Amino acid sequence: MSSYLARLLKAQAASKRLISQLTKREGKLSTLLRRMGLQKWADTESTREISTTPVRMAEMADDMELATGIAKREMLLKEQGCGDPWGLGKILKRGSGRLNDPTQIPSAFDGRLVGCLCLDDRFAKWMWLEKGPPKRCECGHYFVLKQVPPV
Repeated sequence: MSSYLARLLKAQAASKRLISQLTKREGKLSTLLRRMGLQKWADTESTREISTTPVRMAEMADDMELATGIAKREMLLKEQGCGDPWGLGKILKRGSGRLNDPTQIPSAFDGRLVGCLCLDDRFAKWMWLEKGPPKRCECGHYFVLKQVPPV
């Protein structure tokens, strides 16, 4: 009982819920609350009513409504029938690879990481291909960056 009173005295404004719980438990508490100057809560002997509001069952928002930026553009492209908007599913085959006819690598940026599977190697040789003149791989093939619009 004293812990409840201590909580009441420490609080700047006693909560109605705490006081209503205390008044329901003890009849003697009402007189104590009147002595402390909390008459308006001491007189509340009635039970506390519960108010409810009807909950409307709403559907979850569609992913397209929530998406923004690149994710939304990617979803729009997939709806239009483009199954691979980033072009990651296809492997680019090397062209002739000569200096006057280099293999074109599409990119929306100024640089791209390219892996060349040279003649009898099991592992790709990786190189940074940047905007500008064609770049030569160790095996002798030339690659050039081709500008494409971003997704």
